[in-house]
Amino acid sequence: MRDWDVRRQVPPGVAPLEVWNLPVLGHELWELLGSPRVEEDQRAGVSGAALAGRLRPALAEALTVLVQRHAVDAVWLSGGLVCLEGFGGMLAEASATLPCPVYVAEDPLFAPAQAGLRLLEPLHAARPVALDVGQTGIKCMRPSAAPRVFERDTTLLPRYFIGMARPDDGRQVKAAVAFISSALRAFSGPAPDALCLALPCPLDALLMPGGCTYGWEGHAPLVTDILQAAMGNEGRGTALVLNDAELAAEAARGDARLARHSRVLCLTLGFGPGGALLELR
Repeated sequence: MRDWDVRRQVPPGVAPLEVWNLPVLGHELWELLGSPRVEEDQRAGVSGAALAGRLRPALAEALTVLVQRHAVDAVWLSGGLVCLEGFGGMLAEASATLPCPVYVAEDPLFAPAQAGLRLLEPLHAARPVALDVGQTGIKCMRPSAAPRVFERDTTLLPRYFIGMARPDDGRQVKAAVAFISSALRAFSGPAPDALCLALPCPLDALLMPGGCTYGWEGHAPLVTDILQAAMGNEGRGTALVLNDAELAAEAARGDARLARHSRVLCLTLGFGPGGALLELR
């Protein structure tokens, strides 16, 4: 896009992990440890505290497997599911036998977006904005403003799971671009001059997006489409783009409790679990 420097941001010491499809208890992990499971239980009238308890077996097994597989000396959690009533007590039970400590982000929902603003600090921008795009909503932050969440309307943006056919006309991509760009416009006010954009999908060096429930995989101009739809030709600046689990790992880097650790498993628990490894030294 004209006047925008769009970069694939690769935080040092961060390596993304594919954990959503980890085999757990006869299922893929996202089926048992994700917001679809919670939403189903909520519709069935399951109480708040009981919701967290129902996640415990899957979380316990996943942590046991992942901690051993990746030889980490700490685990760090963020994401909307961490905010569930009773999650802390459930986590204590689920992690009791682990050989390493498990930490929860101080602000589980907005910690990655806060890290996005920190990534923008070297640019000395006047109007920086961070957008952490999830598969259920977008978390937005900018200095001197209250953070905000824009919820995904699945009647307008249906979820496209693996194996589901995508519309031939690409309407799902257009709808996703409209959703993200409208959130950016509504939240930022005047056009930002620096943007950190985290997307819930794999990204290669050329910002080709991989699969997620928005159905935009393979749409090469996704990021420039979002910027164009949000700002037209008004703004100029730098956009740093990364995977949402990578941004969560960057948030963990800023957690002082991890100062004595060297290899951290970072998990973000939302629609489905995302993961990254953080090497601190």
